[in-house]
Amino acid sequence: MYVYRKGRFQEQKFELPQEAELTLIVNGKPMLRLAHSPGEEVELGLGFLWLGGTFDHIEQVRWLQRKDNVLEIDIAASAGRGVPLRTSSCGMGIVYGERQVAELPFVTIAADLPIAIQDKLRQGALQYARTRGIHGAALFDINGRMLHLSEDIGRHNTIDKLAGKILLEDWRPPFLLAVSGRISEEMSHKAAAMGAVLISSRTGATQKGVSAAEKYGVTVCTYVRKLGYRINTSPGRLLASTAREVVDAVGVEKNI
Repeated sequence: MYVYRKGRFQEQKFELPQEAELTLIVNGKPMLRLAHSPGEEVELGLGFLWLGGTFDHIEQVRWLQRKDNVLEIDIAASAGRGVPLRTSSCGMGIVYGERQVAELPFVTIAADLPIAIQDKLRQGALQYARTRGIHGAALFDINGRMLHLSEDIGRHNTIDKLAGKILLEDWRPPFLLAVSGRISEEMSHKAAAMGAVLISSRTGATQKGVSAAEKYGVTVCTYVRKLGYRINTSPGRLLASTAREVVDAVGVEKNI
């Protein structure tokens, strides 16, 4: 490969992100073929189906088997409306059923946590550091302790992989979520469905993404940098924490 710099071509070596396909077979029927980055195929399949409303609890998965690029899953409950067999890609989005979103709790979050978790995602995104062509997402507990980080060519896939990890590890919400890509309507729904009360994004959010987050009560922080960020929805969790710090500093009791 070559780079063009200062009027000259220079030969350099670049590592490119790998791409694979995973076919999901649910209760004996092909449902979908996902384009993804190799690794965490079980988490990806489980998370996609769970957030898509195919099943409600991990106990409903009677058995699963992965062989090569196929993941077979048998679900005790109905498989819902199902998803036509087709190939998804990074920017295409996926049409699927919606998992019912439980009411998200109101918890105060330290004002610097969106910055802190975004920084931890940046430091832990090793594939991005090598290729500069892959998305990342990281899951945290409410205090900002990282639980897991996933990378994938598809930003939606990173969330599905985290959701699958939640199921396998039996982690309980509420969670914080840091993502590298923009927050779309589907990303907001997935975050809410997995129990994330806050999303910290390096980039921006779409109008529908913000509307969906507001509907579910997810706090959205965009353009997160070391010096600050924008709060697009549900600022109360962060403002309440800051107000409490001010109250504690001056020693005044008041309701916030």
